[in-house]
Amino acid sequence: MRADRAAGFALHGRFTDAERVLSRARRSEEAAWVRAYIAASRGDFAKARALALPLATRARDRTIRVSAALTLGSVLRQTGKHRDALAFDRAALAAAQTDSQRAHALIGLAADAIGLGRAAACARRLAEAASVTPASDWRAQVRLDWVRTEHALATGRARAALLPARRALRRARREGALRHIAKSHLFLGVALAEAGEERAAEREMNAALRGARACGAAPVADVARAMLARSPVRSAG
Repeated sequence: MRADRAAGFALHGRFTDAERVLSRARRSEEAAWVRAYIAASRGDFAKARALALPLATRARDRTIRVSAALTLGSVLRQTGKHRDALAFDRAALAAAQTDSQRAHALIGLAADAIGLGRAAACARRLAEAASVTPASDWRAQVRLDWVRTEHALATGRARAALLPARRALRRARREGALRHIAKSHLFLGVALAEAGEERAAEREMNAALRGARACGAAPVADVARAMLARSPVRSAG
């Protein structure tokens, strides 16, 4: 039960609370996956891969195998290895037993397609994901809108990217999910910048940077910082 509680904290971006609970939890596959998720969220990708890889291939619990494969897919995408991520997202989809698991795997595959420059394949995967994503799975709903935002931007539709980006932010805020809030600010900031709304974009990037620093989501903070450094509004000031 402690690992379940730690997972809840981790998914809401409360990594220190999750680690405190894990320090008192017995060793288990779920606890190992939560540690992998925290490491990935903090940008310690080598640690995340070391923890998640054996779980993705050998975990007795099928749910943990799916979760670990999805975590590996995310880590590989964030390090530019989109083809490698495909293998783990496909494995997650093949092993998925619930609509929620299928949705997360399909969202991962859509994100992989964007990284590989396959916008049409991304659109197909997004449609599949939308057809199975449960309304009750806030995290899948947020991730789905993140990739919808990416797809709109990749196909030159910056204005169309604003709606899913704003929707993701509203959902993340309702859930109180700190990392997801910060990352949603980031996606909205990118969409606003592409739409030519530089001042609004800078506000969102600053919100992303503050939120990411506060919860320890280093990858989000790094991207926000890089975007702010290129901001014409910032440089003009």
